[in-house]
Amino acid sequence: MNDTADSSRHWLALGFAALLAVPLFLTVAAFYDLATVSPDAIVAGTPLVITPTLTAQPSATPDPAQAYLDGLAAYQAGDYAAAEHGFRAALALAPGQPDWHNSLGLALAQLGRPAEAIAQYQAALAIDPALAEAQYNLAAAYHTLPDFPAAEAAYRAALQAAPDFALAYLGLGNLYQDQQRSAEALAAYQRAVELAPELATAHLNLGVAYANLGEWNRAATALERAVALEPGSASAHYNLGVVYAYQARAEAARQAFQTVLALAPGTDWETDARRQLAQLQP
Repeated sequence: MNDTADSSRHWLALGFAALLAVPLFLTVAAFYDLATVSPDAIVAGTPLVITPTLTAQPSATPDPAQAYLDGLAAYQAGDYAAAEHGFRAALALAPGQPDWHNSLGLALAQLGRPAEAIAQYQAALAIDPALAEAQYNLAAAYHTLPDFPAAEAAYRAALQAAPDFALAYLGLGNLYQDQQRSAEALAAYQRAVELAPELATAHLNLGVAYANLGEWNRAATALERAVALEPGSASAHYNLGVVYAYQARAEAARQAFQTVLALAPGTDWETDARRQLAQLQP
């Protein structure tokens, strides 16, 4: 996830970030904020992309697979309105494709139409209840509303369909963090790390969960791993600086916040890092 582009630091439909309130036991130094980061967006149509058969001459007959691929290309290019058009065209020509409904839901979510997105994920699941990606995206959509019980049910359904789905554990951990269920969040993040040890975001959020429980050494270890996996992550460096500050490691914290300034100029990360630097003891 590119943190320099995420200057708004608010929940988004899929590739979202969340600021967490620091628990009460941390209020002595309340100027330190911890931030978790969500799972990356699942690419539209994964894993059921249909590849059209290439022919020497273009056919005059509308090709639903080509319409879908046009929508997929538009989605990946960030043109979500064109993606919606392509996915709807594909479904009009070939109804009943669950992954295409899932893809349309993603485009609608990016267009800020969560109710319509939810309807498309539900349409996908009505056709294929075991489509874990649609369950995950449905959970993320409910999470943004927020409808925490529905989100938890959908995350758990995704995990029932795909027990090794690391991103679903990551999303579930974020959901628990939002409800101040720190021990459950920690367990979810630990499982995400077990399943995807190279996923920097899982280590980042695991570090935040440890910090929220006051386990500073474990928090530092997890966040140092996140930084090693994704050196360009402003959020990982920022959270590591927060933990170092709580450990009274002022110079290490200063270096972490200085790294944030270099990585994310002109963003809220920079603003917060400067605020933290001003609070550090010389």
